[in-house]
Amino acid sequence: MDGRLCSKVTCAREAVATLTYDYGDQMAALGPLGGTNHPNAHDLCSQHAERVSVPTGWIVVRHEAMRA
Repeated sequence: MDGRLCSKVTCAREAVATLTYDYGDQMAALGPLGGTNHPNAHDLCSQHAERVSVPTGWIVVRHEAMRA
């Protein structure tokens, strides 16, 4: 474990994925844990990565490596 935890409030699980947003294209991208802890990215544990929800009308792009 590299010390990065899930960004969700009260979650203390290890982060395994990174979520980023593209507001202009109304899109969220979810992929493997990013190489660095970026302030505009949200690290998520596996449970929260599976349950990602976005605003109505937005799409979620999941990196192939995240699919089971």
